[in-house]
Amino acid sequence: MQIETTRFGTLDLEETTFILFPWGIPGFEELKRFVLLDHREGPFKWLQAVDDPSIAFVVSPPEAVGVRYSVPPEKATPIELQMADDLVLLVMVSFDQTEKSLRLHLRGPLLFNASNRQAYQWTIDSSELSNFVDKIQP
Repeated sequence: MQIETTRFGTLDLEETTFILFPWGIPGFEELKRFVLLDHREGPFKWLQAVDDPSIAFVVSPPEAVGVRYSVPPEKATPIELQMADDLVLLVMVSFDQTEKSLRLHLRGPLLFNASNRQAYQWTIDSSELSNFVDKIQP
């Protein structure tokens, strides 16, 4: 299937590479299908919307930016996770051009089931963040 994107031009992708967000991503609930694309060398990737050529998010494995999550089993239930090894976490990253700095969206990690390619954004209340996130050396 070919999809048009504003950042990457026309992409020829197999539908088996799509990641399904059954409820969308908060603020983008109408978008359900995404694809993960490499971003040069390094830990960053692009999460490109299949059905809107202008929507793409920069994401990274949390460990690459010095963070480790403890995911309670009930948080993996919405993506029908059967095996812990199939769980993939990514955090959204934004860039502040003025400050020349990265902003990690730690309260909203993306949980992916690599087996069935379903995902959702887990929203963590700021008062509970320390219960689920540890800082580590990247």
